[in-house]
Amino acid sequence: MKGTALISWVSLLLLESAAGEGGNWPRFRGPDGSGVAAGQEIPLELGESTRAWSVSLPGPGSSSPVVWDNRVFVTSEDRARGLVRLHCFEAKAGTPLWRKEVKVGAYLTHKMNNTAAATPALAEDLVVFSWYDSSRKVAVLSACSHEGRDLWNYDIGEFKGAHGLNIVPVIHEGSVIIAHLHQRGGYVASLNGKTGEPEWKRLYPRPSPKTTYMTPLIRRRHGADGPEYEVVVSSTSIGVRGLNVENGRELWSLPDVFNERCIVSPVDILAGSGEKDSLLTVGCKREGGNNVFLAVRPPDASGGKAEVVWQLENNAPYVPTPVSDGKTLYVLADRGVLQAVDPRSGQPKWEKKFQGNFYASPLLIGGRLFCLSRDGEAYSIEVDKEARVLAISDLRAGDEVTWVDASPAVAHNSLYLRVGARLDCYRRK
Repeated sequence: MKGTALISWVSLLLLESAAGEGGNWPRFRGPDGSGVAAGQEIPLELGESTRAWSVSLPGPGSSSPVVWDNRVFVTSEDRARGLVRLHCFEAKAGTPLWRKEVKVGAYLTHKMNNTAAATPALAEDLVVFSWYDSSRKVAVLSACSHEGRDLWNYDIGEFKGAHGLNIVPVIHEGSVIIAHLHQRGGYVASLNGKTGEPEWKRLYPRPSPKTTYMTPLIRRRHGADGPEYEVVVSSTSIGVRGLNVENGRELWSLPDVFNERCIVSPVDILAGSGEKDSLLTVGCKREGGNNVFLAVRPPDASGGKAEVVWQLENNAPYVPTPVSDGKTLYVLADRGVLQAVDPRSGQPKWEKKFQGNFYASPLLIGGRLFCLSRDGEAYSIEVDKEARVLAISDLRAGDEVTWVDASPAVAHNSLYLRVGARLDCYRRK
């Protein structure tokens, strides 16, 4: 059903600009959620000499920027007024194009969360983002065009979670996929991108001790029978599941593997190998010990069973999602331990400890690893037989933010970084 939320949209259509050099980063962690930007080149050092532009936002947030052609989209919060804003900027020069706002109201979140935590998702002339309507106590998904025209609103439903809302959508062939898996149960659903009407909804009514914050994976299957794509989700209550992207039918399941909150998103760590095989990494928190981090082989044949292939024994991540080129998996733990792992065996090749803590997910950009610490230090790392730090850049976060947690976006040979109440763009000059 469509939502009936009263939304106060403030349209500030300031300037239209022709599309730039092309290249899209349409969702959290980029195309396919892989975190890989193999053909992009960005500066080693981030500073005055490589900053193409910087714009102030009216408030902070931890959502990541997303890019489509010559437009960059990001959200921000105004906690005092109870607002979340969606901003659109021209990608080449950072010129503001328009912004919209939704009325969140008085809404309590965890001290490390905020009301602008959910990263938007993009498709051709479509922007979708989630937020919480505290007056009606429902989560909402809103959609507009790239020019800021309202398209539809969908009531996701009630929500219970100690950390606050963060439902990150993904878009596949015109359908918007969401995983709403919280402490009172929930569901996974596909919505028509043009109308917001549900195409299917897979219910998971079992209550969960923890709310999940992972982003769904759209995996290309390798079997001769069945659908070409599936939706992979993970949570405390249901474990890991693969659903037919066309109708939501459950293709396989791996229940009872998690006891705590899932934040790490599923990744196909063999996707860049060129082989017709998949291994999916998933994980959750573990109190008082190493976090749970598993590699799962999903079945491609009808009626097959998923199996756990390996488990990372030390320094597993809770928040940062790992990145893989198909040959090496790079796992960054929250406390700064980086491991290069053989994706098939799970055996570490090497590890390196960095100062500080990390929530932003690492990216592979032009063959180098990019990591962003919570203190706002950006690491450019050469990765081969060992990790060699090429540069560390202090992004100088403002007083309005305690931590820098948003994963960057990469497009147009540019790096788009959200630092508290600021959006920066870096590129070679």
